[in-house]
Amino acid sequence: MTDSSRNRILWAITVLFGLFAVLKATPLAPSLMAIIPAISIIVPTVFAFMHGSRRLGWPTMLVFFGIAFVVSWCLESLSIATGFPFGHYHYTDRLGPKLGTVPLLIMPAYFAMCYVSWNLAHIVLNKFDHRADALQRFAVPVIAAFIMVMWDLSMDPSRATMSQAWIWRDGGSYFGVPFVNFMGWFLTVYLIFQILALVLARQQPQRDPSTNGDDRRQTWHLNTAFYFATFVEFPAMAWLAADRPLADAANVVWSSRAMFESLGLVAIFTMGFVCCLAAFSVRQAGPLR
Repeated sequence: MTDSSRNRILWAITVLFGLFAVLKATPLAPSLMAIIPAISIIVPTVFAFMHGSRRLGWPTMLVFFGIAFVVSWCLESLSIATGFPFGHYHYTDRLGPKLGTVPLLIMPAYFAMCYVSWNLAHIVLNKFDHRADALQRFAVPVIAAFIMVMWDLSMDPSRATMSQAWIWRDGGSYFGVPFVNFMGWFLTVYLIFQILALVLARQQPQRDPSTNGDDRRQTWHLNTAFYFATFVEFPAMAWLAADRPLADAANVVWSSRAMFESLGLVAIFTMGFVCCLAAFSVRQAGPLR
């Protein structure tokens, strides 16, 4: 498959996923609840592998998947058992079969969004080459972790308090989600990124030398576009979702309208900002390697 053909397929996947994200905010969403979790995770995973096989190569992508799978499963399992690092919670049956106490869909979700966040960190740091220098070993993991948690700031309350895919035992001040959850997220994804960075310092990623500059630029834009496609769900929910009372496990009742408008604002000024910054960075970058 040529780079241009691959990019066209990835653009189609990205646009369709963005439309699907908006669909989740419409009155049709309840009738699609049985397939929404799987599509929300499988499509980003397919995008990550297809996009990453060109940028990093299959061996590196499989290592990336393995790191994300093991680290996320271990820390999720630990928190469900002990409350560290995310807090006390448990998964319901909405996400399907589990590996131990963690749904099998959770680990690919970490991987897919970690991959997109990893690339975005490279973009905002204006690091478009493959050299495993100090910037990639230490700065990229920190920035990528912040970008990943930006997504969780809007995602977690909607999946927990509204959809009840998981239940926080004691509720929390952030629309039913505890403060410590986001600290746990940062720790978890930072560990994934830092381990990956140290692995890449020893293992040079594969790269196709035939890729021309225009296709490389498209590849970087695609990554930003997919993060944007993930982002649009939250402003759409703020605009389209009906208002109804939502109770968390601590019996605190939240207004869905207030929650979704707040999450939409958070997404616009975190994820939306990163999308703008990344798009401008790629556009203004010199020759891409």
